[in-house]
This record gives sequence, C-alpha cells and structure tokens, in this order.
Amino acid sequence: MFKSLPRRQRVFSVVAWSTLVFNMAVIIGGTIVRATGSGAGCGESWPKCGDQFVPPNDTVETLIEYSHRVSSVMAGIGVAAMFFLALWVFEKGHIVRKAATVSGFILVIEALLGAALVLFGWVEDDISVGRMIAVALHLTNTFLLLGALTLTAWWGSGNKPPRAGIPRTTRRWLLAGAVVIMVVGATGALNAIADAVFPADSVAEGVAAEFGPTAPLLLRLRVLHPMIAVLGGLFVAYSTVRVADSERSRWWSNAVVLIVFTQMFIGIANIFLLTPLAMQMLHLFVADVLWLAFVLFAATATESADEPSGLARAT
Repeated sequence: MFKSLPRRQRVFSVVAWSTLVFNMAVIIGGTIVRATGSGAGCGESWPKCGDQFVPPNDTVETLIEYSHRVSSVMAGIGVAAMFFLALWVFEKGHIVRKAATVSGFILVIEALLGAALVLFGWVEDDISVGRMIAVALHLTNTFLLLGALTLTAWWGSGNKPPRAGIPRTTRRWLLAGAVVIMVVGATGALNAIADAVFPADSVAEGVAAEFGPTAPLLLRLRVLHPMIAVLGGLFVAYSTVRVADSERSRWWSNAVVLIVFTQMFIGIANIFLLTPLAMQMLHLFVADVLWLAFVLFAATATESADEPSGLARAT
C-alpha cells in the first residue's frame, strides 16, 4: 500500500511514524528521569533549567533531566511538523487533519502536566496526593497522545477511516478496553514512584512494608497494581476477541492477546528482580506497545469498507 501512495502522502507517512517512534523514546526517557531521581535536576524551574536555558554540566541528575527536556522539545517540534504537513497534504475536513490537530492539542496538555510536576515540586521523594493525581493524569494523557499519533500515522498511510454506524456493543467494548488499559497504566505509574521512593532488598520486605501500620498511602496502593494488571489484561484480551470481526482486526486481536501475556511475565519478573532500571524501561515500553496494538485493533475493527478520501492537491 505504501508504494502506491502519492509522493506527498508517502512523505507524510514517514514523518508521522517517525514522530510516533520518537515520542515513545522520549516517554521511555522519562523512566530514566524518575528511576534515577533526576526529576529535580533542573530545580523547580521550567522551561529554564536552573537560571538558564543551557545549564552547566554540574551533576548527572541535571544532565539527565536537561536531556529529557531537550528531547521533549524535539518531540514537540516533530508533532508541529506533522501537523503542518497534514494541512499541506490532506484536504480540508480530512480525518488525518483532525487527528493531527488532536495530537497537537494533547501535546500541549502533556507539556503543561510535565511542567506542573516540576513547578509544584512533585519529583524525587515527594509522595503527596497532588503528585499521585498529577502522575496518573500525566500517564493517561501520554496514552492519549500516543493513540492520537498512531491514528494520524495509520490513516495518513492510506488505511481506511472509521465507518458510520458502528454498533453500540462494539463501541462499548472498545471504550471499556481503552479505559482499563489507562487505569492499569496509571496504577503502574504510581507503583514506579513507590518503587523509587521505597526500594526493598527483597520481595518479602517490600510486601511487609506495604502492609505495615505506618505505611503511607502510595506504598499501600502498590499491592493493587499486580492484581489490577492481571484482571485488566485478561479483560482487554477478551474484549478484542469479542469484537474482532474481520481478518485484519483478528490479526491485531491476536497481537493484543500475545502482548498482554508477555507483559504479565515481564511484570512478574520486574517484581522478583526488584524493579531494576532495565526492567522498568522494558515494562513501560511493552505497556506502550500494548496500547498502540489496541488502538490499531480498534481502528481495524471499526474501519470503513470505502476507500479513504482523497488529497487536497494533486501530487
């Protein structure tokens, strides 16, 4: 399909998929910032790092945080380029234009949430309710951003847009599956903070701390994520099997099921290995891949039987 696309649309497709991949890399980079306690590497200032835009290389934490901020800016430039390219390539009202616009809007919210974490001091060892809420919202918004970027690239590569009259049952299963993935992701993000702030020398020690009489709320919540993740993963897998009604959607359903069980094994390994940085990065990466697979499953399960609408200009 890619080779049959007009030249301008091929260029857009490459830019859109590259933007998605780069944003995923930036998200994984955020794991390094959190796990190394580098969230305050630039102090409580944003967008400056300390008192200047290019800080001196004083500490490793500053370099990590500053590198993450720079890569985030580059990701934003990529989304902006994708947006303007969509305006140039696709006709007014085209679904790719709409998806690119939504991507840009969500990216702005993403930047504001990231800034709030720094400006309010919700970094490093902070375990306040404010940080817990902000981190959960940040993770949810991150998933929405990845979903919007994925659909922009998918539809921009010549795949069919959603059809009219999607059955209510299908919509409900897809919405429920999406919400469950976000809830699992949000609890996982809170777990990651708890693991960083309250490291344990053994699984038994970690469990004992969670049920201790003086355990803070964040630590007590850590026990919930594995249970929610297993039950939620099984639900998501079942929802795709229930909804799949075409060869393309069944392929993506199988991918979702495979990733769900892979993620369960990674999660178990992460617990017993006491959440080393490499495992945290892998765990988040597979969580992102699961979300993207679910989004593409939803796209193929609801796609139109008609050809995608045309471009604005001859190419």
